[in-house]
Amino acid sequence: MKNFNQNIWLKSLNFAILSALFAVLSACGRSGADKDISGYIEAWKTSDQSQTQVCRPIYTTDLEAKMEADTTKDRQQSYLDFLERLNGLRDYAKKHPSTRVEIRNTLYEVYGKMLYGSDKQEYLEGLGLEALRKAVSLNDETLLAELYKMMADLTADEPLRSAIYDSEAITLLEKKDRVADFYTNGRIAALSEVFFKADDYKDAIRFGNMYLASADPNKDSTIWFPYLSTMDLVGTSYMETNQWDSCSAVFENILGQEAPENAQTNRIKDIALGKLGIVQTRWQQYSVAEENLEYLLDISMKSKDTANIIYALTGLGDLQISTGDARGAISDLKQARRYAVTKRFASLQKKVYDKLSQAFEANFQDDSALAVSRKIQKLDEKIQEHRQQAEHLKTKTELELQQLQNSIETVRQEKVHKRSWQWLVILIIALVAIIVFLMLGRRKWRTKIHRRLRQQHEKETIKKAVSELDEIKASLGTIVSDEDWAVFREKFNAAYPQFFSNLDKALGRRATTTYEKVCSLIYLGMNNQQIAGALCIGKDSVARTKRRIREEIGCKDQDELRETIAGM
Repeated sequence: MKNFNQNIWLKSLNFAILSALFAVLSACGRSGADKDISGYIEAWKTSDQSQTQVCRPIYTTDLEAKMEADTTKDRQQSYLDFLERLNGLRDYAKKHPSTRVEIRNTLYEVYGKMLYGSDKQEYLEGLGLEALRKAVSLNDETLLAELYKMMADLTADEPLRSAIYDSEAITLLEKKDRVADFYTNGRIAALSEVFFKADDYKDAIRFGNMYLASADPNKDSTIWFPYLSTMDLVGTSYMETNQWDSCSAVFENILGQEAPENAQTNRIKDIALGKLGIVQTRWQQYSVAEENLEYLLDISMKSKDTANIIYALTGLGDLQISTGDARGAISDLKQARRYAVTKRFASLQKKVYDKLSQAFEANFQDDSALAVSRKIQKLDEKIQEHRQQAEHLKTKTELELQQLQNSIETVRQEKVHKRSWQWLVILIIALVAIIVFLMLGRRKWRTKIHRRLRQQHEKETIKKAVSELDEIKASLGTIVSDEDWAVFREKFNAAYPQFFSNLDKALGRRATTTYEKVCSLIYLGMNNQQIAGALCIGKDSVARTKRRIREEIGCKDQDELRETIAGM
């Protein structure tokens, strides 16, 4: 006995030592992990107002810096380090559950996997959209803008779709006056160009003017060319939307800029002067308009600038229609048509055909005008087909954004509703608290009484069941006739209502009367001899019946049969 106690003591001591060692090793492991991601966690904890400003550098200083490795081996190790930190952040999120932390981890994961190219585009887009849906409940417009920006970066291969996400982000950031924290002037100018190419002149004007308002070429002379190019794009967008006053103001502004003279800036100014001719035609300044349009045609021919050649020839055709020279208009417009017959200039081609139709009508060439009208109809179909892909992307993205906007609006309405009913909720809570306080003592007293009554009822029920069992055993004589069995079965079933149904389930069929008699007497604890006496049959018959029952139920021996029946 003494040796036995010593063995137990030694085993306990060994277990305690091993447990302590494991705890120390685990703590060291956690300490290393926490140290590796401590900077991230501290950034994640920053207050909502400045969290974005603190967190965004992590995606550049940490992730992008890691990608500067020169060798494949270093890059692979960098990716493994990224995955290790990501797993650490996920563990932290599990221990400190928070919607904001989940979103921050998603931003880190998406930007990291974008840089390393480790996951499919569809998977990363799914992560981004799910993060957007979660962010709706936080009512943090800056965080939403950050997520929209992430989606724009993620869909950069689809310029129009990416631009739509950027547009949503900038709309939110303008409310906070924080556009410059997220977007460079160059990216905003690029947005203007994307929307212009998609014939979305409204957004082209919006982002073009945004870029022009924030860029200052006098402080940075290297941006003169993109600055003037964006002005030309905005002016052309005004022209496409028939905003002639604004169009004229932009082109005159280009001509008035004191930009350093070089081939690029001079070319933009020459184009602006030529496009003023289109505006001047509208204002019936025909002589100066013709001079400017001829100049635009000349410089565009020399530089092989097809788009501006089409603008110049179309402008000249419009001028000649206005001055009654329908033949000259037809000549110029046919020439413009030859340049415009390409998918790249589908919208300009339609504009040329519209003017050509007017010229034919002015020259009383109705058949030609009708033929051009048919071509315009076919061209519309081609333009529609050409834009189908862009429209699909735009529709898809806008549907995603509309769903998110609906969610945002729902959350806002719920918050307003909650605030309006806040006083009522507080009043109800106060009344409920008072009622609970007043009823606490009474409920406790009533619960105690109910518990006593329930215990008393349970005791009486048990006592009654025992009494009925004793009564059955005491009154049991022989069960030979059907009347004897009916009386016995009724009393037995009253005391044990589940027995016969459980027996049927165990057999997998309806039990015979003989099976019911034998099993019920086994349940009462009788042996073979007592059962034979009660049923007035031989002891061997009882044994055979029990063997058949045992085989049907699936019991190995008589002891297992007794235990099975006792459990019914």
